Amino acid sequence: MKAELKELLTEYGPIGVLWFDGEWESTWNTTEGRDLYDYVRSLQPGIIINNRVGAGRSGMEGFTKEGEFSGDFGTPEQEVPPTGLGGVDWETCMTMNDHWGYNSRDTNWKSSKELIRTLADVASKGGNFLLNIGPTADGVFPAPCIDRLRALGAWMEKSGGSITGTTASPFRALTWGRCTVRRTTSGTTLYLHVFDWPAGGKLAVPGLLSEPRRAYILGGAGGPLPLGRSEDALVVSLPHTPPDSSDPVVALEIEGSPDIGNPPLISAAGSIFIDRLPFTITPEMRNSDVRYTTDGSDPAAGSPLAGGDLTLTESGTVSARGFRDGKPVSPVSRASFTKVAPLPPRSVEGLAPGVAFRYYQGEWDTIPDFGRLVPVKEGRLRNVGISSTRPENYGFLFEGFIAVPVRGIYSFFTDSDDGSRLFVDDRAVVENDGLHGMTEKQGAVALEAGLHALRIAYFNKTGGSGLEVSWSGPGFGKCPVPDSALFVRR
Repeated sequence: MKAELKELLTEYGPIGVLWFDGEWESTWNTTEGRDLYDYVRSLQPGIIINNRVGAGRSGMEGFTKEGEFSGDFGTPEQEVPPTGLGGVDWETCMTMNDHWGYNSRDTNWKSSKELIRTLADVASKGGNFLLNIGPTADGVFPAPCIDRLRALGAWMEKSGGSITGTTASPFRALTWGRCTVRRTTSGTTLYLHVFDWPAGGKLAVPGLLSEPRRAYILGGAGGPLPLGRSEDALVVSLPHTPPDSSDPVVALEIEGSPDIGNPPLISAAGSIFIDRLPFTITPEMRNSDVRYTTDGSDPAAGSPLAGGDLTLTESGTVSARGFRDGKPVSPVSRASFTKVAPLPPRSVEGLAPGVAFRYYQGEWDTIPDFGRLVPVKEGRLRNVGISSTRPENYGFLFEGFIAVPVRGIYSFFTDSDDGSRLFVDDRAVVENDGLHGMTEKQGAVALEAGLHALRIAYFNKTGGSGLEVSWSGPGFGKCPVPDSALFVRR
């Protein structure tokens, strides 16, 4: 491989981007990935390399696990990160249907509207959109691909200024669509991608405190749009009918840099607690006070100031809002927290170290009801782990008990390819079902000290496979569940 890379990188001039793939193969590891990254950079120091050069990519979400970084940008596959990622370069890679290569039977095409909105979504979060086309064996683009490219091109002819050369949205979230930004020496233009056209013709841009210059439909023939205010929001009056069915764009020019009143951040260790829950409220805008309530009501100018040590002792919904000079200047943020009773321990005798397993063979798209199936093999292992007599189309059910050291809130994690589901005392705690690459999900549960029933269902269909189970709790951070904590009936 290095010989082929040397040929590519020394005999064809400067290369802008080198895009690796296949790091899920069991023969590849993090050390080799770092070595390969350094080797490529030694041949072309200015090249950009994706993170699949290493073995630390966290499943389809495409970003690199902590401590295992190799490469220059993340590669989410078939999905867009739910929020922006400041300081992280990434690009979403996506197919037009369900296959990367040509497949004559795959007619599940994404609509032009969906692809245009995905482009706007990616740009609004500071990413790049890598859209795949699967040509036939003769090198011909299928007609549905051409139709969608033409639609994208037509939309870009009219509204491409809202994508090319723009940066990520300054808003944390917009209920009606997305925003991209262009900054110049004379001011800033906010491009408002209005996915959900307001029925009453009034588009509220929450928390926008900057002085507006003008607003208009990008690529449209109409004149300036009327502007007004309602509490923290700038309100743009729109035509009753959207000028574009896919993604109509309103260009809003403002003075200087955006002054945005994003809702405050409410943070806690989790959404459930046993006795008391410390929480924090962090302002997300400058020159403002944050007021809060714990009964779910909207904060007012006379509500308590957020600051110092904040604690809940009963279930409640915390609401927070930014104020300037006694006036609201941000939307309201909310977070609900629930006081719970920990699950009691089980009284079990005749235990041995390890977990019991049942191994099944079959083809599934989701976790089957293993209780209705006949296992191919049964036995006991020291810990949860998978090994199969076949590379694809199999499943495992692991059962046993986990020893919880002290009373508290415990988080469990499954990182699996494909689906997994974790139960504690017959309560579903982690849901990670479906067809996907290595993807981590987590959940939390309140437990008394002692033994608790543990059950994990896992299946693999095709492609890669893997299952890792971790936990965290009072006094210790996330780590693999140790052998010493697992027990099974003799």
